[in-house]
Amino acid sequence: MIGVVLWSDASDRKAVIWCEDQGDLAFLNSETQLFQSDIFFDAGDVVQFDVEIQSSMRTVHNPRLVLERAGAGLPEALRRSAAASHSTVQTAQIIPFEPRRTETQVQMPRVSGA
Repeated sequence: MIGVVLWSDASDRKAVIWCEDQGDLAFLNSETQLFQSDIFFDAGDVVQFDVEIQSSMRTVHNPRLVLERAGAGLPEALRRSAAASHSTVQTAQIIPFEPRRTETQVQMPRVSGA
C-alpha cells in the first residue's frame, strides 16, 4: 500500500499514515521494525508499506520511502479544513408545520348509480 505520513515522532520512531484506499489510518511503531539507517520518516513523506490488521488497527510493516516531503502541506491543510468545517457548523432553523385552514368546505359532487 502507499500512503502519506501525517504525523511522525523520530525519537520514538512512530508515525501515522493516511492510506491510498482512504480507509482507516495506519500506524507505524518501529520498536518491532529494523531500519537500515537512523533516518526516519517526516510528515509529508510518501511511503510504501505492507499493512496488517491487529486488534482492529492497521499496522505498518516493511515501510519504504517513495518520495520525500511530497505531501508536506497535507497535514496542515487537513488541520485547516477541520477547523473551518468545525467553526462553520450551523444549526437548522426548524419551522413548525401547521395544517392549512380552509375557509370553505369543498363539496364533492354526488354520483348517482343509475
